[in-house]
Amino acid sequence: MSKQQETATMPLALSRAVERWDYDSSVKKMKPLVRQWKKATAELARELYLAKEYLNGQEGQYKDPDADDYLLYSWKSYCEEIGLSYQTANSWIKAFTPKELSDTGKDILMLEAPMKTEKAENLALMEARMEKVLRTGKRPADWTDKEEREYRRRKENERFAKLVEELNTPAIARTKHDYFADVLKKSKDIVNFKLTDRNQLLAQAMIFDHIDAYLKTFTNPETKAQAAFNLALRTRNHANEIAEMNVRFIESAPTAEGEEYDSE
Repeated sequence: MSKQQETATMPLALSRAVERWDYDSSVKKMKPLVRQWKKATAELARELYLAKEYLNGQEGQYKDPDADDYLLYSWKSYCEEIGLSYQTANSWIKAFTPKELSDTGKDILMLEAPMKTEKAENLALMEARMEKVLRTGKRPADWTDKEEREYRRRKENERFAKLVEELNTPAIARTKHDYFADVLKKSKDIVNFKLTDRNQLLAQAMIFDHIDAYLKTFTNPETKAQAAFNLALRTRNHANEIAEMNVRFIESAPTAEGEEYDSE
């Protein structure tokens, strides 16, 4: 749609207001408003910064209201009280530097978008920030929800990798329970488990075809039986390792739910 078409579809009063707009008059009107807005937004960001630092610095918990250390207020509840989402508040705080920490001695709110040339540098700073939190477990005051999701994803991957490493050690292999045998004992009437994913189902059928073709290469029945047993043994080992990993993964999962973190 062209500008003329857009103007034509406007309400009459709005269309006339656009036609009457004047560049010089608008500049004269906007200059003091922008100054006031910048001052107000800096004051707003400072108050948000102080509130978040105080509320996230409280010692106590939010789960048991009857306990002595129960906290009545949180950063999230504060944002709800003032009518601002804490995600928006966090984004303002992230762009704010209090005068006590700035080089100019003034509160600074970086309203301008960063230059593209700063992107690589910012990514490096973000990665260093993430590594520090992964190492210490302590989140800074301006920690965002996006960073928290990435932090939890990395911790989950770290936990999973540790379990895989443990399962590959001889000690685990020797003490591992034979889950495969348990399934066979309890599910004698099951021919096989049905997969719901079409691609995985096709891949499984292809593997079965390869196994059939492989076994058909043997002419000696005894050797053929030995080859089939070797395949079954390898499959049993895989099934036991996966089951063991799943059990340990569930057991090692954090038990606390709904835990608040610093960015709220």
